[in-house]
Amino acid sequence: MKLTLTILALLAFGGSAAYYLNATDHAGHSATSDSAGGDEHGDHDDHAEAVPKGPHGGRLLTEDKFALELAIYEQGVPPEFRAWFSLADQPIDSDSVKLSVVLQRPGGVVDTITFSPEGSYARGNSEIYEPHSFSYRILAEHAGRTYQWAFDAPEMQTTISAAAAERAGVVLEFAGPATMRETLAVYGQIKLNANRVARAAPRFGGIVREARKALGDSVEAGEVVAIVETNQSLVAIEVKAPIAGIIVDRNINVGESVTDGAALYTIADLADVWVDLNVPKRDQARVKLGQVTSILADDGGPAAVGQISWISPISSAEAQTLVARVVLDNTDRRWRPGLFVKAEVTVSESVAAVAVRESALQTLFDFNVVFTQHGDVYQARPLELGRHAQGFVEVLQGLHAGESYVTENSFLIKADIGKSSASHDH
Repeated sequence: MKLTLTILALLAFGGSAAYYLNATDHAGHSATSDSAGGDEHGDHDDHAEAVPKGPHGGRLLTEDKFALELAIYEQGVPPEFRAWFSLADQPIDSDSVKLSVVLQRPGGVVDTITFSPEGSYARGNSEIYEPHSFSYRILAEHAGRTYQWAFDAPEMQTTISAAAAERAGVVLEFAGPATMRETLAVYGQIKLNANRVARAAPRFGGIVREARKALGDSVEAGEVVAIVETNQSLVAIEVKAPIAGIIVDRNINVGESVTDGAALYTIADLADVWVDLNVPKRDQARVKLGQVTSILADDGGPAAVGQISWISPISSAEAQTLVARVVLDNTDRRWRPGLFVKAEVTVSESVAAVAVRESALQTLFDFNVVFTQHGDVYQARPLELGRHAQGFVEVLQGLHAGESYVTENSFLIKADIGKSSASHDH
């Protein structure tokens, strides 16, 4: 769907001259489109007015005989303002001018930049972080006279009506905190909980006269599961289940001879099971007791959650793996001993103050960006990113909590900015 763009007009305030700022390759920045300067990243408006430049490649602002050349310089340093001054075409000392620049960014954020002399030029006191898209208010004082300029200099933005955005399926969310979990994927196997396994065995050996249970049968604690006639007294004795559970092993047949204490039945309480996870050597130092672990089966059902409750003191010599164990609730009998499973161990967890959906990210002019909404204006916001987790990415710099950003169909806005005159040149 083709989106209708409205290119922002330049605004002049208080009768002062309005110009866009620009720096050539020497100065390192173009704040907006410039039909005279050329731009490798996007087309320019053929009707844009050429802007005067000074000898250092910055944009030239003049009033009467006073001239200010202002550029954003970023060669080998973080982006900063540099300014040069002249009167009647003659350079004047940077310490003879008091200069301040107020920048209003999309969303109403205001930065005030003051300047200090640095030899032949004046240097701004703070980094000019991306995006370099501002409304400027400039105040210069020299020899008792005040000079002012005010203008807009949009960059990497476009204007889209609410109706057009809705038709294009543009969806917004608010940036905010998110829990960032770093997980480790490992594999393992469901096993019987050895603490819930018991064996039904006769005290004395003899001949089996009754075998009352089959594999898979349920038994109660104290229930008679077999009758054995002893060899010495020929007395029939009852063999009882020591615990309640399920018959998981049967080593008994009527008429055969059994020895003293032979395990006739193995009974397991399957209310919980062990999940023994095999941790590779490279990850063993990251696995700790108490870490939350999600267990995933191949049946398509939901993951089960438990904690690592035991870590083997020795590793497997053959596989070079370490067993980390999770005790898992199994009251629904879903987790059958013998099954292989995949697990995700949460090795770290913290809250990111600001995070955005990974699906919202686009690459624009070599920046990772999201697009924020300001009325009908959509602004590309270059981001410094941190951790990735569960479909979100941490924002270290470039966006504040509570700002709305495009989460769906952001590529359409990228395409509009790419073909508009609101370009970026470094």
